[in-house]
Amino acid sequence: MNDWQSVRKYNLVFALLSIAAFAMSERSIVILIGGISLSIASWFITVGCRKHMLPQKTLLVLLLLGFAAVSFRVYSNPYQFEIPSIIGIIVSFGLVLRLYARRTSSDERQILMMSSILVVAAVLQSSDLLVGLLVLSATLMAVNCVVRFRFAASIEDRSQPVFFGGGSFLRESGIKRRMTAQDLRWTIRKAMSIVILLTLVIFVILPRNPEPIGALFGIAGNGQLEFPSRISLMEPKRLLPSEIELLSIDWRGPDGKHPVNIETLRLRGAILDDYDTMSAQWYSRPSISHRVLTSGSDRFQDFCSTPIDERMNTFTMRVEFLGLNSEILLSPLVPIGIRSRTAQVYSFAPRTMFICRLESENAGETNEYELRVQPYASESTLASLQGGSFALPPLRTFPVSGVQDAANKILSTADKDSTLARSDPTARWARNIRIARIFERELTSDRFRYTLDLGSFIRTKDSDPIDLFLNTYRFGHCEYFASGLCALCQSVGVDARIVIGYLASEFDKSSQRYIVRESDGHAWVEIRTGEYQWTMIDPTPVSQLNTPPQENESWAFVIRFIFAPLESLWRNEIAQFDAQAQNVLVQQTNEWFRDMIQTSWSTIQRTARSAGESSRLVSSSYIWFGSVALTITLSCAAMFIAYRKWQRAQRALGLTRRGRVRTKVALRDCAFYVDALDVLERRGIRRPLNLLPSSFAELVRAQHPIGGDLFQEIVNRFYAIRFGGERPDPRRRAEDHALVGRMRQALIAAR
Repeated sequence: MNDWQSVRKYNLVFALLSIAAFAMSERSIVILIGGISLSIASWFITVGCRKHMLPQKTLLVLLLLGFAAVSFRVYSNPYQFEIPSIIGIIVSFGLVLRLYARRTSSDERQILMMSSILVVAAVLQSSDLLVGLLVLSATLMAVNCVVRFRFAASIEDRSQPVFFGGGSFLRESGIKRRMTAQDLRWTIRKAMSIVILLTLVIFVILPRNPEPIGALFGIAGNGQLEFPSRISLMEPKRLLPSEIELLSIDWRGPDGKHPVNIETLRLRGAILDDYDTMSAQWYSRPSISHRVLTSGSDRFQDFCSTPIDERMNTFTMRVEFLGLNSEILLSPLVPIGIRSRTAQVYSFAPRTMFICRLESENAGETNEYELRVQPYASESTLASLQGGSFALPPLRTFPVSGVQDAANKILSTADKDSTLARSDPTARWARNIRIARIFERELTSDRFRYTLDLGSFIRTKDSDPIDLFLNTYRFGHCEYFASGLCALCQSVGVDARIVIGYLASEFDKSSQRYIVRESDGHAWVEIRTGEYQWTMIDPTPVSQLNTPPQENESWAFVIRFIFAPLESLWRNEIAQFDAQAQNVLVQQTNEWFRDMIQTSWSTIQRTARSAGESSRLVSSSYIWFGSVALTITLSCAAMFIAYRKWQRAQRALGLTRRGRVRTKVALRDCAFYVDALDVLERRGIRRPLNLLPSSFAELVRAQHPIGGDLFQEIVNRFYAIRFGGERPDPRRRAEDHALVGRMRQALIAAR
C-alpha cells in the first residue's frame, strides 16, 4: 500500500467515526446506517483495478440537491432543527459524496476538514458517554490522519528535504533516507500521547459550567442534584432526550407489597408561586417556618405535630440516588415520616412540605432515605403537618393584561357562573378546582401543541412569554403549559403555584423499582382546594405523559442498560466537571501527596530504627542507613546521566526507534563520532542542528586546520558506517577511536 492509499484508508476511518458520532448525537438511525454503509461502500467502489468515481459536475449537482432537501425539511419543520444540526446534516451528506469523487491531496484535506466539522457538531449536540467515546476515538484518528497526510505530502514534493531522526537531514547524493513505517508509527504514537496529555491538562485547568440539556433542571457539578430557585421564560431552550439514570424508587403499598397497578409518581423538588413581569421569571417565596429533626435507621421520624391515623392509605418509598448527592429530598404529597440509613439532620417546611438535608454523618456516600407517604391525606393529617394554624391568603391578580383577557375569554365560553362565590370561603375551594379544570381542558386541547424545541418561539422585551404562549404561538414544553395554567388561575383569583420535580413512570419489573432519568424532569401546577389541601393539575397534553417510556426512547435505548453505570460516572466526573469539582480534585491530590510523604517518612524511620535495634548500634545505624541512601542516590544519578548521554548520542547519529538491535549496533559502531562531537564541544565548537556533518567539518577546518582535517576524516568514516552499510571489526573500531584521540591532541596543540 503506497503513502496516499494509506492516507485514504485512514481518512475513511476518520470519516466513519465522525459520522457515527454525529448520528449518535442526533439520535438518527438514518444518518448512522446510511452514512456508514455508503462510506464503507465507497472504498470498494473507488479503489481497485476498476474504479468508479463521481465526476465533479455530478458531485456539484448532488450537493445542491442535498442542500435543497435539507432546506425544505428545515422550512417545513423549523422547530425540530438548530444550527449545529443543520450544518452537520449538510456536511455529512457532502462528506459521503466526497468519498466517491476523484481525490487529490487537496480533496483529502477537505475530507479531514469536513470530518472535523462533524466531530465539533457532535460535541455541541450531546455530552452522552457513547458520543464522548466516539469523539475521543475520532480525535486520535484525526492525529493519525494529519501525520500521515503531512508525510505523504512531503514525499510527493521532491523539492523538500527528507527529514530523519533528531531533526537533521542530508541532501548529498546517495545519503538521504526515507522514514520507515516503524518510524512513522512511532511519530503517530508520540503525537497521540501529546494530544491526550494536553487534553487532560486542559480538562483539569479549565472547568466547565454545564447546564442540563436533557431536562429543565438536573445534575450540577460534582454530581449534585439541584433545583433552580427561578425559572426564566425569556431564555430559549432546546431539550434533548437523556436516558441518564438519577435515582430508583422502591414503592410499597399499605400491605408492604409492591402495587399491582403501576401509577405515575410525582416527585416534588421546588415550588414557584410568584411571577416577575420585568424579567419574565417565576420564583419562590422563602419559607417562613421550618422544623429541624434528626433521623436514623431505627425508626421513622414523624413530621406531624400531633398523632395521626396511619392504618390506611400509607405507602412506603425508599429512594436511592445513583451516584448523586442531593440536599433536597424528592417526595410526593404528602410525606409524614422519614428514616435514613445513617444519622442525618433534616429540615421540614410545613407550608410547602419540602424536606432538605442539613447535615449527614457520611456526606460522601450515596444519598438514600425512606419516606412514609399518604397521597390522599385527610384534612386532620394536613392540619397536623402544618401545625394546626391557618391564615387565608389574599386573592392575587396576575399582572399581565393579555393573560387576564385570555382567562376571561375562556371562562365566558365555558362557564357563566365561574366568577360567583369568590368571597365565600366554603365555596372558594370548589370554585378553584372548577375554574382550574376549565383552563386545563383548554390547554390540553388540539389548539395547543407540545414541543421540546422553542427555537421559533421569538421573545421580545415588549411582550410577555406567557401572553405569547396563550394568544400567539400556542406551543411549548411543560414549563410553558404549567406557566399558562398558573397565570390563568391567578388572574381570576385562584390560588395556584408551579411545582417542578420528576415523573416516575418507568417501572422495572425485574427489580420491582421505578427508574427516574434526567429527561423525566417536569413541571405541573397545584391548586389550593382547602385550608390545608392542594390538588395537583397537569396541563401538559396527556399523550406526552402517559406514553410508555419504551416508545419514547431512541434506538440506542436497547443497549443503554449496559452503559448505565459508566454513563453516570461519565456525566458526574467528566461532563459535569466544574469549579467545585476542580477544587475537590486539588484537595484530594494535596491530601494524597501529603499522606504519601508522611507514609514514606514513617517507613524510613521504622526501617532505620529496626536496623539499629537489630544491630544494637543505634547511633551508627543511622550513619549506615544514610550511606545506603547516598549510594542509591548516586547510582540513580549515574543512571540518569548515562541515559541522557545515550539520548544525546541517538540525536547526534540521527537515530529513531528502528529496533533495539539496530540502534545498539549503530551506537557501538559510530560511538567515535559522538566522542568527536564531545571533544569539539569542550573546545567551544558546538554543531548547529541545521548544519550537516560535512558542512560542520568545513567550519571546523576554517578554525583549526589540522584538527579540522582529522575531523573531516572522522566524518567520512561516519558516513561510510551510518549510510554506506559498512560494519567495522574490533580492530577498525579501535583505529576510529585512536583517530579521535589524535584530533584531541591536535586541538590542544593549536591552543
